[in-house]
Amino acid sequence: MPTVNELLRNKNRTLISVPNHSSIIDALKIMATANIGCLIVLEGEEYVGMFTERDYARKVVLEGRASNTTTVDEIMITDMPILNSCDTIEECSRIMTENTLRYLPVFENGKLINLISQSDIIKHTIDSQKSLIEHLQDYMNLK
Repeated sequence: MPTVNELLRNKNRTLISVPNHSSIIDALKIMATANIGCLIVLEGEEYVGMFTERDYARKVVLEGRASNTTTVDEIMITDMPILNSCDTIEECSRIMTENTLRYLPVFENGKLINLISQSDIIKHTIDSQKSLIEHLQDYMNLK
């Protein structure tokens, strides 16, 4: 079974974070510049939660809050399930599906190492299938 660690080895994006006291508008600017939908939220060097576009839509826009005065720590997700780097991709996908999540933080030895998205899982699955098909085609051509 492929693990989250194997997926992370091929991931070409670094972890992008924001301090917990940042304004929503500053967090959105970081997300727009990096073309991402989620930020890891840190208090100092410590992981404290995640901020997503969904959080913005539901907890700022729909509630009529101001993006320049509301801070990330007021609306971030703090009770997110977490992954360990040795967890299987299947387990990761199951957790995301059961909890209707698009992102999950990944830890190794209690330390945050990266973030997995649904897109990462889909890309990994497609790449694996392509590799298997090529292998089977090569095998069939040998006969």
